[in-house]
Amino acid sequence: MRLPPAPGADPAAPASPGQPESTSTLQSAVDRILASQAFERTHRLSVLLRYLTDHTLSGDTAGLKEPIIGQRVFGRPADYIASDDNIVRSNVRQLRLKLEEYYSTEGEKDPWRITVPKGSYLLKLEPAAQAAPPVLLVRPWRLPDLIAVPAVLLAVVALVWWLRTLGPQPKDCLLSLLRPGPGQRLLVVGSDANVQLYVRLAKRRVTLQEYIDGRYQQSGHLPPGLDQAMFSSLMASRSVTETIFLNILPEFARALPTTSLSVLAADSITTRDFDHDNAVLISGPFGNPWVQMFDRDLNFQIEANEEVTSAWVHNRKPRAGEQEYFRNYTDASKTVVCYARLAYLPGPRPGSHIILTGGPHHASTQAAGQFLTREDSLESIRRQLHIHRSEPVPWFEAVVESRTLSLDPISMRIVAIRRVESPNTPQPPR
Repeated sequence: MRLPPAPGADPAAPASPGQPESTSTLQSAVDRILASQAFERTHRLSVLLRYLTDHTLSGDTAGLKEPIIGQRVFGRPADYIASDDNIVRSNVRQLRLKLEEYYSTEGEKDPWRITVPKGSYLLKLEPAAQAAPPVLLVRPWRLPDLIAVPAVLLAVVALVWWLRTLGPQPKDCLLSLLRPGPGQRLLVVGSDANVQLYVRLAKRRVTLQEYIDGRYQQSGHLPPGLDQAMFSSLMASRSVTETIFLNILPEFARALPTTSLSVLAADSITTRDFDHDNAVLISGPFGNPWVQMFDRDLNFQIEANEEVTSAWVHNRKPRAGEQEYFRNYTDASKTVVCYARLAYLPGPRPGSHIILTGGPHHASTQAAGQFLTREDSLESIRRQLHIHRSEPVPWFEAVVESRTLSLDPISMRIVAIRRVESPNTPQPPR
């Protein structure tokens, strides 16, 4: 690899990995990246970046071939076929996105930029002035969680960028309750496909503490007949496309300034992320364990049977005319009627706010997410709570009923609502 000259050096002087100054520049740039918060919970990507760095500096191009990386970094057998197993390509794509995240936040003032050019595993180092800044702050999904998600997120980024060119188009909708203040962001935290896979296989839910510790992926917690290697292989090879983001995020971008919008993977955040910023947690407590931090004392609970094969919304204290259980069903016209929970709650610190939006199933979660940006959503909440437009919207929880065709909601309405009079402090993981 030909490294650029260090700032202040003669640009005509040759630079190569063997030169101490060039080697030091790349090495120190990588060390800063690996010490950042963006990489603190991405062990696999950190190992991959370190491997690519070592072989770029040594000039060992043979070690940068896809089958060799698969064996040395990801533990694939010597006879594995790279064309049938995209573990290397998937993680390199994720590494590119993670580097963009780093340079849009902590590394914004770094004098150098490291990239992994497409079609190559050889690192490229260039001065910051030559690097194009990312158009949207996106904290992406960690692979192997959602192998197909990077393509989905790239499509979302492109669409959001196009919306930005049209200028701000603020909406008076439920999502506007989370309009960030100075120095704040709106964090959009989606479900974790690995957790959903585990719940289906193990037939048990994952607690927030198990999720944070990663214990649910350890051999003692896996279902009988499924060892850790097999489970890791399933996670690495599955292909999931979260189309909910393609349907919801563009509307989020129309409702709020996109410069304050940050998309996060559930497994890439910590409790500190909720200390200052506003957040939307998408999905229920089974697919997004972070929901458990906020929903324990709510009246409307997303519950499931013991084996987590069937789920519903439970109305703990039904009022006159209300159902106790809201379960999805198909009516006589073959239209699916489904239910989701919405909740507007305080965050862990004063000035931060949380919205929970999700249901027991994909269709209900998608409908609830779209309900947040409907022009009439905020007004419908005011009517249900009997408050004037001049009054602040109180903390509340609600059940949204949607009628859907092919997962697309054709109508939505609130069928039950409660004020959350004295919201408790969000509970620590357990």
